[in-house]
Amino acid sequence: MTTPSYDARDVLDRYMAALKGKAGLIRDAAELAHPKDVVRAVLQHCMRTIAEPTQHAFLKDAYLSLANFQELSDADRNAVRRLSEIGPPQPPGTDAHAAQLKSIGEVADPLQVVIEKIKAELAVLTQELKSLPGGNAGTG
Repeated sequence: MTTPSYDARDVLDRYMAALKGKAGLIRDAAELAHPKDVVRAVLQHCMRTIAEPTQHAFLKDAYLSLANFQELSDADRNAVRRLSEIGPPQPPGTDAHAAQLKSIGEVADPLQVVIEKIKAELAVLTQELKSLPGGNAGTG
């Protein structure tokens, strides 16, 4: 069995395009053009070979953002969609605020497992950064 080879520039370009897509704490890993481990390896390589501080800080932020991309079930995707539709906070004490809190509660519970996965992966990625060149510096 052969391991597929990937063009590092293509992986990086497509990951940057995914990052520029819809924002949110919870992102569907299906948005990524390449497997997360491939993106991770390319970002690590770039951080080892690029010394320019601004680019390095950007790469570190992009590396940590990998945690937001998770495998989502249809129910998770629906909850993320509903969460994005809730809108800006409504004034406390209003019916709109009460309805908004109810909606947040309805989608937050199903997403708790995904949020825990994001936290755990972010901790791993943060530790990995410490072993890379410039990894002890702040993340921007």
